[in-house]
Amino acid sequence: MSLWDRMVAIFKREAADVREGLSKAGATLDAELERKQRELDAEPHERVDMILEDIEAADSRFDELEAKLRKQIEGDTPDA
Repeated sequence: MSLWDRMVAIFKREAADVREGLSKAGATLDAELERKQRELDAEPHERVDMILEDIEAADSRFDELEAKLRKQIEGDTPDA
């Protein structure tokens, strides 16, 4: 395999990685735009429900992080 063939193979792999990353980013942005559009189209009582769900999700994530940190502090995990 010549140097040129190796370079072409490397660039093709990199292009595939970039393409995959961009498609994931595009999907994430599309999902976020759809969520924002649902928020804009929602009635006030629906919007309040959405806000409460967001708060519950944030609280849940905070509780998970707190438990993980507590375990690390107490030395129960190898990450400590």
